[in-house]
Amino acid sequence: MSVATFEQIRAQAQSRLEKNTHLKSMIIDRLGLDVEPSVVSDNQPLFGRGLEMDSLDTLEIVVMINSEYAVLISDDDFEAFGSINALVDFVEAREARS
Repeated sequence: MSVATFEQIRAQAQSRLEKNTHLKSMIIDRLGLDVEPSVVSDNQPLFGRGLEMDSLDTLEIVVMINSEYAVLISDDDFEAFGSINALVDFVEAREARS
């Protein structure tokens, strides 16, 4: 078992922050919202009273994620769309499996 160095941990944190900001920007652009990514909470729901995404928005985000990160999302992966954090967790987990 190897122990991650400070530099590795910092690089992972930076990568996650970049994914987080990029996914927020993609969603904001898709929904046509006039807000900065920093205004959207990482745990804000994507559906319902959150960002109010609908099924068409979700489909377009799935296509964008597949294109940007080469990550496939199936119908069974609906929990990945619970929040921005859940979406980033999902993308990172799928990237790690590749």
